[in-house]
Amino acid sequence: MQKKIKQNDKTYNTSSINRIIFLIVTSAILIQGLIWLADSIYIFKSDVDDMNQIQTDFIKAQLKERVAAVIDYSDYRSQETEKVLRDELHSRTYEAYALMNSIYENNKDTKSKEEITLIIKDALREIRFNDGRGYFFIDTLEGDVILYPVYPENEGRNLINLQDDMGNYEIQKEIKLVESVGEGYLEGYWKNPNTEDNGTYKKITFVKAFEPYGWYLGCGDYLDEITKEIQGEVIAYVDSIQYGEDDSQYVFLHDYSGVELANGVYPEMIGVNNYELEDVHGSKVYQEQIKLCIEENGGYLTHYWPNTEDDGEHKKLTYVAPLPKWEWIIGTGLDLTELEELIERKEEELRVFILIRILVILLVLGLLIAVSMFYVKMFSTKMKRNFTVFRDYMISANKKLIPIDVASLDYVDFSELADVTNSMTERINHLLNYDELTGIYNRRYIKEIFDVAIKNSPEDVGIILMDIDYFKNVNDQFGHDIGDETLMVIASLLKSTTEDIGSVGRLGGEEFIAVLEDVSLEETVEIAEKIRTNIESFYISSIDGHVTISCGVVHSTNWKKDELYKQADEKLYLAKELGRNRTEY
Repeated sequence: MQKKIKQNDKTYNTSSINRIIFLIVTSAILIQGLIWLADSIYIFKSDVDDMNQIQTDFIKAQLKERVAAVIDYSDYRSQETEKVLRDELHSRTYEAYALMNSIYENNKDTKSKEEITLIIKDALREIRFNDGRGYFFIDTLEGDVILYPVYPENEGRNLINLQDDMGNYEIQKEIKLVESVGEGYLEGYWKNPNTEDNGTYKKITFVKAFEPYGWYLGCGDYLDEITKEIQGEVIAYVDSIQYGEDDSQYVFLHDYSGVELANGVYPEMIGVNNYELEDVHGSKVYQEQIKLCIEENGGYLTHYWPNTEDDGEHKKLTYVAPLPKWEWIIGTGLDLTELEELIERKEEELRVFILIRILVILLVLGLLIAVSMFYVKMFSTKMKRNFTVFRDYMISANKKLIPIDVASLDYVDFSELADVTNSMTERINHLLNYDELTGIYNRRYIKEIFDVAIKNSPEDVGIILMDIDYFKNVNDQFGHDIGDETLMVIASLLKSTTEDIGSVGRLGGEEFIAVLEDVSLEETVEIAEKIRTNIESFYISSIDGHVTISCGVVHSTNWKKDELYKQADEKLYLAKELGRNRTEY
C-alpha cells in the first residue's frame, strides 16, 4: 500500500513536473510566437513606411529635376541675351558691307560716286530685321548722314553733335571707334519707339568702316527687345513639355501676379490670372506658390483637387522655384493617387500576412501542446529545436531585410520591395547625375567631377568649354526635335572621344564641358582639336549636313581654381569672335 502511495506520489510529482514543464514550454512558445508576431508587425510597418518615404523622395527628386532643367535653360538663355544681340548685329552689318562693296566694285569704273551712292542707298533702305526693328544706317566720318531709313529727312544733314538720353555724343563715339580700329560695338541709351512708356533703354550698335568713300555703316537694337524674344523662347519651351505615360503631366509658368504664362496641357489657361484660385480645402494655391518662392526660394506644396469622375478629391504634390530676374515662377506637380493606392495595397498585404502568421502560430502551438501531453521529453526536444529554428529564422530574416540583395531574401514581399528600391535608387542617381536629353553628365555632376579632379590633381587638370556654332540655325531650320537629336549626336561624339581620358557634361543648351585629369596644357589642346575635327567631319543625317564647335581651353597650371571656368568661357568667346570652328587657349 505504501509503495502504491509512493508510486502515486511519484506519479503525482512526475505529473506536476510534466505540467510545470508543459506550462513553461507552452508559455515560452506563446511568448516566442507573440514576439515573432510583434517583430513581423514592426518589420512590415517599417517596410511600408520606408517604401512610402522612398517613393515620395523619388517623386520629389523627379519634380525638382524637371523644374531645375527649365531654370537652367532659362538662366543660360538669359545669360546669352547680349551676346546673341551682338552676334546678330555683327552678322547683319557684315552682310550689308558685302552688298555695298559688291555694288562699289561692280560699278566703280563705269559710274560716278553719286550714282553708286544712290544704288547703295536703294539697296539697303528697305531691308528690315528683328521683327522690323532693325535697319542699316550710313554716315560719313565728318558726321554727315548718308542713309537713315527711319528718318530720311535727316539724310544730307550733319549730326556730329547728336546726343543720346544720357548726354553721350553717339555720332562722335562712332567716328572715333571707326577711325581707331575700323569696327566695333557701342552702347547708347534712347527712348524705345516700340514701347508705350517714356523710359530710357540700352541700345547696342555695331559699326564698320567703308573705306572707299570714307563712310561707316552699322545697325543696332534694344537689349530689352532681345530679352522679350528670349522670354518668348522660354515660354515656348515650357509649352512644349509633356511627360508621363499619357503625356498628362506638364511644367507650368506664371508670374508673381498669378497670370499663367505657359503650360503644356491647358492652353485655355494661358493669360488667365489665377491669384485667387483655391483648392477644395480653400488654400489659395498661386498665392502660396508666390510666397514660397519669394520667401524661401521655392519648395514643395501639397494641394487637393476635385476628381473629374466622382465627388471625391485627389492629392497633388507640386514643386515650384522662382526666376527672380523676370519675376516668374516655374513648377510642376504629380498626382499622388497611385502612390496612395500602392501603400494601401501593401497595408492589405500586411494584414493578410499577419493573419496567416497568427494561424501558423496557433497551429504550431496546438500541435506542440498535444505532443507535450504524451511526450514531455520529445516535446522539450522539439521545443528546443523549434526555438532554434525560429531564432535562426528570425535572425536570418532580420538580417536579410536590411541589405538590398534580392538573392539573399527569403520572401517574395521583400524581394519585390528590394527590386523597387534598387530600381528607384538607380533612377534617382540617374536623374541627379545625368542630363535627361543627352545621357551624359549634367551641369551639377560635372562640376562635382571638376572639384574632385582639382582636389586630386591641382596642377594637372584641363578644361575644355565647347559650344555648337550657329546651333540656333539648326533649331530654326529643322525644329527643336531635330535640334535635340543633334545635341544627342554631339554628346555621343564627345563621350566616345573623351571616355578614356576624362569626363564630359552638358552645361545647358548647346554648351558642353570636358574635364581632363593628369594632362598637360598641350595634351588638353590636342584633345580639344581632336573633338573639334571629329565633330566637323561627322555627317548628321537628320540635318543632312555637318555642324562645328568652338572650344575654349584652360589648364590648372595657368589659372587658379576659381578662375578656370571664367577663363575657359573667355577663350570660348574669343574662338567665336575669331570666326568659330576653332580652339583658343
